[in-house]
Amino acid sequence: MNQPLPLILRTEPVQRGLFNRVRATPPNEACVYATADRRLVLLDAGRPLSWSEQVRSPYRFRYNVDMSDHRRTAELRSTPLPARGDHWFFVATVDVGFRVHDPVEIVRRNVGDALPLVYGHLRHRFRRITRQFEIEQSTEAEEAIRRAYAGEVLLPEGLTIFDVAPRLLPDENASRHLQEVARARRTLRVNEGRHAVDLQEALQRGELERMQQRARLEADERERAALGPDEMSVRQMVVWYVARNPQDTEQALNLLMAHEQAMLERQDAHNQKTVDLFRFLVEKDVLHAADIEPMLPDIVSRIGGVPAKAPVAAATTWSEPPVLGGPASQPSTDPPGRQPAIVFEQDPTTRVWKPADGVQPVYLLIDESTEMGPYIPDLSDGARALHEELMKAADVAPAVMLSVLGFADHVATRLPMETVVQGSPSPWFAARGPVSYANAFEALLDRIGPDMETLKTQGYQVLQPLVHVLSGSSPGEGEEWGVPYRRLVDPETHRWVPNIVACGFGPAPARLIAEVATRPQSGHVAPQDLDARIAIQRYWQSLGRNILATGRSLIEGRPELAMDPPAGFRLAHEVI
Repeated sequence: MNQPLPLILRTEPVQRGLFNRVRATPPNEACVYATADRRLVLLDAGRPLSWSEQVRSPYRFRYNVDMSDHRRTAELRSTPLPARGDHWFFVATVDVGFRVHDPVEIVRRNVGDALPLVYGHLRHRFRRITRQFEIEQSTEAEEAIRRAYAGEVLLPEGLTIFDVAPRLLPDENASRHLQEVARARRTLRVNEGRHAVDLQEALQRGELERMQQRARLEADERERAALGPDEMSVRQMVVWYVARNPQDTEQALNLLMAHEQAMLERQDAHNQKTVDLFRFLVEKDVLHAADIEPMLPDIVSRIGGVPAKAPVAAATTWSEPPVLGGPASQPSTDPPGRQPAIVFEQDPTTRVWKPADGVQPVYLLIDESTEMGPYIPDLSDGARALHEELMKAADVAPAVMLSVLGFADHVATRLPMETVVQGSPSPWFAARGPVSYANAFEALLDRIGPDMETLKTQGYQVLQPLVHVLSGSSPGEGEEWGVPYRRLVDPETHRWVPNIVACGFGPAPARLIAEVATRPQSGHVAPQDLDARIAIQRYWQSLGRNILATGRSLIEGRPELAMDPPAGFRLAHEVI
């Protein structure tokens, strides 16, 4: 509570005695005199009466009025200031300076305490000003109040307000409202930003899909042009399909053999009906020997004997023996007199990969922490070279499922688990943040299980996953990566325990590489004197050879993991 501020400091009767002394008056006080008829007089800016004036004066009382400058700080909490609409309110803290300009009026009005006058005036005028502004416009309302009190404001009670410095804040309810509005606006801006990113990504995906579709259509068009304008037989169609989809070889050949067997059985049944018909006609004397002789070549042709000469019909898509029509018009590139093979058998020395033979999931876990910044182009170039090498090895690619992950402070998917084929995206890397091996192993735990189950639902026989780790940095001080790693390689808690092949170069500790590798012979480090870029290049070359060798061993029916080290690398456990 503010203490009262009295402006009338003293009230005393005027002494007229000859021996009464005149009381001295400080400079900050003004003397106001009152006569018997209640007139108030201020002598010469408030000076006191002299002794002679005091003896002869008609004045009965003397009032000492405080003329000094006063400054107070007040909080207008009991009467908050309304914003526009009177729904929300400001809480005001104001620094105010005031003084007496008319001491006579102070005495006349008997102003015992100046503060209620000053604060009441401020509240009344502030309310008129703040009602012009929204609750969010506290700064503008403050400026309007300052402009209103830019000069001195004279109050009718004899006071002058010469300085006003307001500070306006929303009250508790308005503050909650404004915070909710601010949160909503931030959420809106964030959602707009996310929408823009999602929209751009969708446009980019659409553009990439259109490019891939155009590439596929152009490749199909070139392939059709290379096959020539002639229509294809059923056998040619099957051979063409198997060349594009070797994983379906067994099913396609079985269907082709069943189709050709059905056509032969159908032709045999038709021939038997033809023989029975002619036997009946001969027995009934409808046909005689002289009538049969001109028809004999055609009859023999129909029952599978020597082919008869017939007009060559236009080629058709399905080159099959006729059943009810004339002689079959089956174009053939075989020499005259040689019957085309009906069923062909696969060369027993050549194996074609089938999903039942097993698929090898391979994860590449590549260090792309900040320390790898100078080598990111080398890592990306190596990944692209490996990607192109797998695309060219069309016989091996179906047996290998590849996923490329980059790890730093978190794990980023650079290539999801898929077969590398023409048109699939090439992985790339970007330096970002400190390295975290714990996050890398946690990510593998989260990914391997779902990936393997997805492959199984697609009909693949899934082999034990293989993880290739390339590291060029040491773990941060105090990083606990052992717990997620042990969960990853523990068959009691993790069904799909991977084989981990680890390679390190530069600052990567040999002990770390040896501990990450699941076998002693699968952890290798580059010599310290070997240039890092050369080490990276040798790593990608070795990795490509190992993946292709692993895939070929699957196709040949003797699955085996190839783990030959890069040239010049040493076993990590021997370096420790």
